[in-house]
Amino acid sequence: MSKEIEDKMAKVRAAKKPPAYKNIHPLVKNLPDDSTLSLKNVKDWQKHNKERVSDLKYQIRRMDKGKDKVLLEREVENRTVYLANINTYLDTSTWCDLFYGKDQEHKTQYRTLAYAYDDEGYIKTNASIGD
Repeated sequence: MSKEIEDKMAKVRAAKKPPAYKNIHPLVKNLPDDSTLSLKNVKDWQKHNKERVSDLKYQIRRMDKGKDKVLLEREVENRTVYLANINTYLDTSTWCDLFYGKDQEHKTQYRTLAYAYDDEGYIKTNASIGD
């Protein structure tokens, strides 16, 4: 009896369609898996950070007041903001954080897509302060 159920469940699993990810931005879905900000990598980072936040909250509840507790609370807040930024990326395909990676170990590097020009036709290199 159980062998028949296992076979039936295996057939059902094989016939199951892959997830559609309707709430994920198309630009994020279309990135190849080996890309740095691919859906696969970002989902992995999201899962890792959610688990880390829950572990840290558990540790904080069992600690006395002190410097270590403040450091853990700060880490929880940083990871919570990182998770919010990951969700923003999945919705809009715009990476809003200064760091990326499983533990935010890489710094984001920016590049100019459209240059701004001054009155004389030169590329603006820095914003002027004043006047």
